[in-house]
Amino acid sequence: MKIGILSDTHDHLENLARAMQILNARGVGLVLHLGDWVAPFVPLFLVKTAPEPLRCPLKGIFGNNDGDHFLFLRVLASQQLDVEIEKTVLSLEQDGRKLLCYHGTEPPITEALVACGQYDAVFSGHTHGALVRRVGATLHVNPGSLAGIRGGLPGGPATFALYDTTTNDAEILDLSTAQ
Repeated sequence: MKIGILSDTHDHLENLARAMQILNARGVGLVLHLGDWVAPFVPLFLVKTAPEPLRCPLKGIFGNNDGDHFLFLRVLASQQLDVEIEKTVLSLEQDGRKLLCYHGTEPPITEALVACGQYDAVFSGHTHGALVRRVGATLHVNPGSLAGIRGGLPGGPATFALYDTTTNDAEILDLSTAQ
């Protein structure tokens, strides 16, 4: 299965709409959001109000810029959205792969999760820097920032990732070149 990995979208709906078109075209079976959605209308946009909503389930976690978690979850419930959001960590198994999502706010925790060897893949965001690396048998993927913010400033690359459970590998996609 192909899984879309988003992070640090920071309310950037235009980039989200473009990423959804790409993810839908590539036939993803699941999208994981690693936090810093920012406003509760972002998951609503992803699954319901976008010009081309996601055609697959959406799961995620909160980041350090997501404000009122209670309001976030209340909006999801009031709109009857089938979106799963956990507070800090989302652990799941997909196609026999053990996957873990963590925003990445604390680098020593990120490194410990990657190094522990309990997961086939660990997905983290927060730094806005895209990366795909292996530590032992564990794949570590940071999709970067879909909002195109780097070093606290706009104008950086707007990136996200595509993970494949069959190969346990991922690629970083840049909105400026991805199709």
